[in-house]
Amino acid sequence: MSFLIKFARQWIAGETLDDAISRTKKANNSGIGVIINFLGEHVRNKTEADRNIEENLGILQAIEDSKLNASLSIKLTQLGLDIEKNLCLSNAEKIVSSAASKNIFVWIDMENSPYTGDTIDIYLELFKKYKNAGIAIQSNLKRSESDVRRIAASGGIIRLVKGAYKEKSEIAYTSRKDVTINFSRLMGYIFYKSSFFAIATHDELLINEALEANKAHKKRLEIQMLMGVREELKSGLVKKGLTVVDYIPYGKNWFPYSVRRIRERKRNILLILRSIFDF
Repeated sequence: MSFLIKFARQWIAGETLDDAISRTKKANNSGIGVIINFLGEHVRNKTEADRNIEENLGILQAIEDSKLNASLSIKLTQLGLDIEKNLCLSNAEKIVSSAASKNIFVWIDMENSPYTGDTIDIYLELFKKYKNAGIAIQSNLKRSESDVRRIAASGGIIRLVKGAYKEKSEIAYTSRKDVTINFSRLMGYIFYKSSFFAIATHDELLINEALEANKAHKKRLEIQMLMGVREELKSGLVKKGLTVVDYIPYGKNWFPYSVRRIRERKRNILLILRSIFDF
């Protein structure tokens, strides 16, 4: 367990908001933007969902007070999606509305496949009123092409990721090669349809592909990565004048997040080990 805690500390700021703010300031001083995420998911009672709303509102206030280059990331099961969809929509709107009043962007994280449809529905409902919100779409899911088309048609803002959840082969690409190919395919479509989007990957080949494509498209593009991973690559991209963003989570519920990241890709384990032991 002690090794896992050390492992987790490479990509989790700590247990408190102060930890996250401190880490955010450090990233900002290096020219890197930040997405702050309060860890936790699958809330099954309204009281806990309300506490999570207050925590996220506190993040927004801290970003504003400290004048940070930062946005917020939320998970909808943290806000009651397992309880009731309309309750979750109402809770998410409280956060996105507050963020809009402070000129702060909010990313809605994507969870595993049972929640994909509801997450997109809620996002698009919010986006009708608030343009300061984007949504993560996972290239490992076979449905993502139609989802990307639907979101792009509504003018929505996409954060393209490979996907952190293990899914059945009936609905998902299971080989790294196929997930990467689909990522590239979806990215190409988004370049044509969206003026602003993000790619969240540590895959240098995909990053270079995006940068090469953007020489022609000249879109507003963010390159997002996990805190504690590929620091040298981030620095190099910043020196080139590119927009680089760290995903910085915090909170006491760090264990399931860490386990999921470990399982996500063997490549991530190697990257983290290199960060810890500098080899």
